[in-house]
Amino acid sequence: MRETLPPPFSDVFIDESSQTGHRYLVLGGIIIPSNLTEEFVRRLSERRLPELPQGEMKWGKVSRLKLPAYKRVIDFFFTDEFREVVHFHSLVVDMTKHNNHKFNAGNREIGFNKEVFQLACKFSRLYPVRLNIYPDERKTDQKLDELKLMLNRHVNKKVPGRDWPFRRVQFRDSKKTLVLQLVDTLTGAIAFRLNGHSDRSDASPSKKDLCNHILARAGVRNVFQDTNVRGRFTIWHRQLR
Repeated sequence: MRETLPPPFSDVFIDESSQTGHRYLVLGGIIIPSNLTEEFVRRLSERRLPELPQGEMKWGKVSRLKLPAYKRVIDFFFTDEFREVVHFHSLVVDMTKHNNHKFNAGNREIGFNKEVFQLACKFSRLYPVRLNIYPDERKTDQKLDELKLMLNRHVNKKVPGRDWPFRRVQFRDSKKTLVLQLVDTLTGAIAFRLNGHSDRSDASPSKKDLCNHILARAGVRNVFQDTNVRGRFTIWHRQLR
């Protein structure tokens, strides 16, 4: 069993699923102690073989031939080896209640960054360590330095004396970042069930299989309900005001 005390630095990899054209947006993040990230990625890479030796692993690319590799990667995430230190947390937004015109100056990117902000804040509440935040790279006019400043000011206001917990907020290319690919797969499964894709007659059998596998391993029976705030795999339906 690994040491459960939090290390001084942790890496948080954030990605999203179903941002456009679907009712539910799902953002997810995996947190890993920085000193274990390299080892975790190496072990994760081994699980891709032999069906997925290269190329990007993501929800949209799940297929019958690659399904065994995806399941091995998921099973590795849920093993006890990293259970105490590697966690996944997700945030769900009902986009029918998301009013960018009213609250975000009509800018969808501002609205999206607010959700990244909310998820990052949850990580800071649950893990009293210094955090490096690595969102999936995307085209945006929003500056990550501004997001970093907002995050630190927010935490400093809530917890006076806590020394600037967000040390890095930098994009990472998901094509080159295996943990982001894992986040995409986990959020994809949640969105697949939330948005009713799993109930369609033409739903991909491989995606249905993987979705069921992920939610079963996570112990999630109903994706429309919040899980416990803490845990290895959590879902939080954010109530918009």
